[in-house]
Amino acid sequence: MLALILAAHLSVAEPQTVTLEPTDDIWVYPHASDPSKDPFLRVWGAEGKSVAPAAEELEEFSYSYLKFNFKALPKGKIEEAKLILTSIADPGYTADYAKDNPIEARSLRADFAEKTWEYDIARTLGPGSGGKAVYGTGYPEKWPTGKPFPITLDLLKGPADFRADVEKARGEDFAIALTSTDDVATMGNTAVYKVYSKDADKKEYHPVLRIKVQP
Repeated sequence: MLALILAAHLSVAEPQTVTLEPTDDIWVYPHASDPSKDPFLRVWGAEGKSVAPAAEELEEFSYSYLKFNFKALPKGKIEEAKLILTSIADPGYTADYAKDNPIEARSLRADFAEKTWEYDIARTLGPGSGGKAVYGTGYPEKWPTGKPFPITLDLLKGPADFRADVEKARGEDFAIALTSTDDVATMGNTAVYKVYSKDADKKEYHPVLRIKVQP
């Protein structure tokens, strides 16, 4: 009997963790530079909103888009999913302001490419709107002086169902939009969320998506 219990225990596969860097990441703003060379992504909103309510208001907002390839993602139940960003040192916002205006990870179609990106694409390819399109949020509670620091977003926090959307995209591309109610018009340029992109010189600063799967 003990041997059977032991055999059953040993037959349970260990969880697998996959860490992915974006294949494409884009700062979505009319005055953005070449996304294949820009070492930074930037995020802010306007008038208490994180997503533009209409196309004619889009230029007041700054999004960042990240696309990942899920070919290496093993099958099984997702037990943990975190998007880890690295902020520049000494941001202009306070910890309380960041808590009230976190970075949001929203649903996004993946039919875009960094090499062919044009800003007008954002008029028809935008983040999911409303609270139900948010996979999770993140903000820094404290940070060291003079040093970059991580901002972690728990993508299973919801209310958007990250697990269900991943199942639809297994073996394909998956995209996430970064948004925030952080208001640059009120707080100033130094208070925006400015994080490193996949094109930053230091690999340890690149954004990563870390997913733990139970086979």
